[in-house]
Amino acid sequence: MIKELLIEVEKVSGLTVQTRGDCEFLSSLILQETDQFISYNTLRRLFGLARAGKPRRQTLDTLAQFCGFKNYSEYCGAQPKLNRWKQRERLYNVIADKSTPGVIAFFNELENDLMKLELLLVVLREAYISSNDHLIMALLDSDAYQLQSQPYTYQIHVAIAMGLAIREQPLEKHAKLLSQPRVVDAVFLRLIDYSALNGYYGQWISMLSRKKTSNECQVFIACLRRFIAFLNRQKIESLEFESQNLRALPPPLRGRIFAMQTLEPNPLPFDSIWFQLFNSLDKADLELSAFIEPSTFAILSGNQSLTAWLLEKVEINESTLQQFQLHDLHVHFLLQAMHAIFDGQMKKAEFWMSRFDENELRRPSFAAMLMFPIRRVEAELNGTADIYPIEVETIVEKLGHSWFCEELWTNFFESKSPKTSS
Repeated sequence: MIKELLIEVEKVSGLTVQTRGDCEFLSSLILQETDQFISYNTLRRLFGLARAGKPRRQTLDTLAQFCGFKNYSEYCGAQPKLNRWKQRERLYNVIADKSTPGVIAFFNELENDLMKLELLLVVLREAYISSNDHLIMALLDSDAYQLQSQPYTYQIHVAIAMGLAIREQPLEKHAKLLSQPRVVDAVFLRLIDYSALNGYYGQWISMLSRKKTSNECQVFIACLRRFIAFLNRQKIESLEFESQNLRALPPPLRGRIFAMQTLEPNPLPFDSIWFQLFNSLDKADLELSAFIEPSTFAILSGNQSLTAWLLEKVEINESTLQQFQLHDLHVHFLLQAMHAIFDGQMKKAEFWMSRFDENELRRPSFAAMLMFPIRRVEAELNGTADIYPIEVETIVEKLGHSWFCEELWTNFFESKSPKTSS
């Protein structure tokens, strides 16, 4: 940060400090501006014109004041923001030139990975909204966004941010882009917008199902199509995965396969299905990410036996959880509360709901659909289950799935849920 401060000092002073005379002149400028004296020898050492030592904090405070800051700490706090503003301004100038090579060169020069990701997202969204799909594909082909090198939190952030842009325009307008393998991998497979399964995301699923995609994408689509059929109480088609290496798929997707295989007319025992997918029933081998889809499905469907089985298998050490896993943790709390109500243990249910925080459901695509069971659990504990809330009715209407209805609300904890067609 000291190096950046010295660059700022040169900009403010209008000097390029290269000689003793430059240091003497800068010393006088600093004295005039701040009433603080920094000797020319100190400046020579700072600018590499003499043998350097560690600068005193008072010297750094004075240089920061010369640049318009209260002290060096304030400068350090403001510098990242200033740098982002400068880089964003520079990026807008490059975009205005309508030069795809120029935009790619801009990102190749950025060294800060987080800043690169933030600015890349700006370009991707603006390019999508302005129908500049060519620029998006060129950026992705240039490896400006290296998906696997990014933390999982950032991957989801990019997917959600892009999803907000995609849902605002007809998919047919961007069919080629939305079928591009990198877009499918970076956005479609990570967004999973459950709030729009009967909307734009369902249309995206249908579009990709007619195209040649990766094995992972094909399995993902097959599971989602079955889930949509369940939610819409339509005929559920069989899942055919025998020829595919399912154990090579990511744990969340295998968890999704497990959840959907429980919908078979005569499903295998849960242990058998899980072992086929994960080759283990040992808690030490089970990843939390594998349980998020089955847990979500158990909550949405009000499946008492699946809820009990999952809680027997899931083991969570809260002290080791990453930030992005808080969503999974609070889904687990909700699952615990449901299980307690099924068992008639209301005090235990109240305890788990006291730990549950719906604001920690950090994946917006899940939140709307989970609101139905959340409010139903709360109503059971509050003694208001006989009232079908307007809020829930509004959410149900927006989601557009016949599974969520007043009948399900009434019978949620009585194992008399609406039936699907078979």
